[in-house]
Amino acid sequence: MKYLALIALLISGFCFSVFGQPAKTLEKRSAPAFSVVSMEGKRFNSADLKGKIVVLNLWFINCPFCVEEIRLLNQVVDEYKDNRDVVFIRMATNNKVQLESFLKKNPFKYNVIPSAMMQILSFGTPNRKGEINMPFPVHIVIDRDNKMVVETNGLKGVSAVKEELKRQFQARNAKSK
Repeated sequence: MKYLALIALLISGFCFSVFGQPAKTLEKRSAPAFSVVSMEGKRFNSADLKGKIVVLNLWFINCPFCVEEIRLLNQVVDEYKDNRDVVFIRMATNNKVQLESFLKKNPFKYNVIPSAMMQILSFGTPNRKGEINMPFPVHIVIDRDNKMVVETNGLKGVSAVKEELKRQFQARNAKSK
């Protein structure tokens, strides 16, 4: 019953994110720790990712905006495919069987993590009542120091991710000169 209430809460939050919200400038709080396994069996542990830029996308297959942005997100992955300093992870609420069927029709270049509801909820911020409202899709960029520097949702999230990646690599290049 608790699980159903969480799903209802997440879906109701989705209704408010049709076009997304502007990216929030965060107080650079540390990202929650996570250890997940991709559809291909590759393990991702937040402690091991320190020193890299991590781009997270939180989603589910029945979210029309999550599906709509796949092409745009694949373009971002293509732009950074030769850069080992950035890791793209897409945590899904759906199980592996559901995702396998979906991904045959909708190829996606992120590392897709099935059945990641608990990890997804760890990125939410409870309101005064302790409820987590998480409108999908959610885009999060974690910097090399494991600090969340971007958190936004909706279709505008793709632009926020692109801008932050550009900023992260410009900052790195400026420091190395």
